[in-house]
Amino acid sequence: MREMSVREVDQNLSQTIAAAEQGETIVVTRDGRPVARITPQPRDRADDPEWRTNFAALTESLRAKRGSGRRVGTIREDDLYGDDRR
Repeated sequence: MREMSVREVDQNLSQTIAAAEQGETIVVTRDGRPVARITPQPRDRADDPEWRTNFAALTESLRAKRGSGRRVGTIREDDLYGDDRR
């Protein structure tokens, strides 16, 4: 993992992106303090552990809402206006 200042990244953005594409992680610093991280993006997001964790949390959250009365699917005219429309 390499550290670069904001100024270095600004002056060498193309090379910094190329390094990330090659698998290198770069920590961007300002006044010696880390402020950002540039990391390689996996080709398939399902290979990203952070994405998988967030997806699992979302899936669990949706499962918990099944009994709440909310439906997912086609909306019919009765759903919009109720059964008493005539």
